[in-house]
Amino acid sequence: MIDRDLKIVTSNWKDCDSIPANEKQGHSFCYSCLMKRSKPCEPCHLIEVFATGVCKKFEIEDPLDNKTKLVELSPVFDDYGNVTMVVRHSKDISERKSVERVLQMREKQQAAVAKLGQDGLAGADLDTLMLESVKLVASTLDVEYCRIMKHEDSNSVMIAGVGWGEECHSDSETENDGKNIIFCYTLYSGERAIVHENKTQKKFSGLSLLKDQGIVSGIDAIIGSKDKPFGTMNVHTTQKRVFTNDDMHFVQSVTNVLAESLSRKETEENLKEYAKELEDANYLKVLFTDILTHDLLNPANIIRGFTEELIIVEDEDNKKKLLDRIHKNNEKLIYMIESASKFIKLESIDDIRFEEQDFVPILEKVIRNFGPEMNKMDIELDFKSARECPSLINPLIEEVFLNLLSNAIKFSPPKGKITIDISDIGDKWKIKVNDVGPGISNEDKAMIFERFRQADKGSVKGSGLGLAIVKRIVELHNGEVGVDNNPLGKGSVFWFTIKKAL
Repeated sequence: MIDRDLKIVTSNWKDCDSIPANEKQGHSFCYSCLMKRSKPCEPCHLIEVFATGVCKKFEIEDPLDNKTKLVELSPVFDDYGNVTMVVRHSKDISERKSVERVLQMREKQQAAVAKLGQDGLAGADLDTLMLESVKLVASTLDVEYCRIMKHEDSNSVMIAGVGWGEECHSDSETENDGKNIIFCYTLYSGERAIVHENKTQKKFSGLSLLKDQGIVSGIDAIIGSKDKPFGTMNVHTTQKRVFTNDDMHFVQSVTNVLAESLSRKETEENLKEYAKELEDANYLKVLFTDILTHDLLNPANIIRGFTEELIIVEDEDNKKKLLDRIHKNNEKLIYMIESASKFIKLESIDDIRFEEQDFVPILEKVIRNFGPEMNKMDIELDFKSARECPSLINPLIEEVFLNLLSNAIKFSPPKGKITIDISDIGDKWKIKVNDVGPGISNEDKAMIFERFRQADKGSVKGSGLGLAIVKRIVELHNGEVGVDNNPLGKGSVFWFTIKKAL
């Protein structure tokens, strides 16, 4: 209790070791005994309570033990309502304040990581993001130095930093000038923390300590993976401070954000490079198509013309046979060139225009064109369609009919039979081409529609592109294509679907 003269009247401090014994016995002034001052504090909260009669609460750093205290001043009134005494109550709140500081620091750290993550996701420039990260880390942890070192070959170069000048951009060891003697380093190796205190006050370099311990000093976090790091973030301070696990996790979270941004940037660069490669590949595809259709097809057509003329005028049988071979192989070459050119063009198409049309006349035209070839092999064709089949189709659909019927003829034996059937399956038409050829094994069915893949058909060979062209055109029509065994026995049933015009 303190009177109006600011003297301590009575107290319970007999067990308080921080107050001298002689002051415990007399009625010393509160400011000299409690605050270690030669005159009253300014402002003096006691005088304020005596004047107003209102309680007062405030926090101080107690000079007696350097702990944070909560001080409460309560007035004591006489019978006339005058303040005669003030009760001073002091409570140690150091632990609570410490917890509050930790919570505030964590909140600041989480906010800093969230901001960096948001900027990274928004696609911020990497140089800007790194500079912002070192500023945020330095500010949040209240340190003088924070930098990002990029590893290039055997050297490290600073690309963003706070507190370091141009002369400190390398990892070269410098002598301590004695002004900032290193007090403590917190060393991390995995989950294990080692605190190295310089109790002898002998000068030593943090880099020397690193070499001696063989592990990372202070808060040094890797940016990226251990196997392929981009660099490190280094945090240091001249304060007498031991970094905590929370501090370490915060810095690691920041480096994780930077690593993710670097990875995203690398992915974007790879996508750009891939897009450029695709563009180059498309250009080469177009160039190759031009070469096929002009530089290769034109000479083949010239050979066709000359061999046909020679076959007409040649009288000798042996020479006619040789010319006939040349002609047949040249026809095969022309077919392969034309097929390859068609397939390349179809692969580069993503969308086609449809028109409402009955596909039956198109199919009948293809059948008529193959008439002489079927007559030559005495092949019977069974196709009867009295109805119209209005569909959403593109003129490319003729190529599907042509390839399927051509294959059926090619693989049918002499005097064989080909059946073409059209089924109504709801919103689609299903067209089937049945043959009585050698058939296709179940293993081969899964691959015959892939380009340059053929089923084993003995002496019968093809370009491997016909069915790939069929599949691509049907897919562009949003239909399906497949092959089944002929239910009547030997042979195959090739089928595809196209949409009706509803």
